[in-house]
Amino acid sequence: MRNVHEDIKSLEKEILQTEDKIIEYLRAGYEGGIKTSLHSLDLNLKYLSILANGAPIDKNEDRKIMDFLRIHYDYMQKLSVPA
Repeated sequence: MRNVHEDIKSLEKEILQTEDKIIEYLRAGYEGGIKTSLHSLDLNLKYLSILANGAPIDKNEDRKIMDFLRIHYDYMQKLSVPA
């Protein structure tokens, strides 16, 4: 069984990979991939937030996760394409 810390690190890694995919799709003009990846990014950020809020983690780790979430939510908004 995986622990919460591994799940958090895995989600952070997946979020970074999804952002890289979005950038590639933006360069290629592939709107379908952009929208799908943005949806996936949104879900992963929400799940990370839920996981972190319920996790038995120390204050410093919590601060790092909250900073990560804030930065990447802001970044997601910048990557979003108009509907």
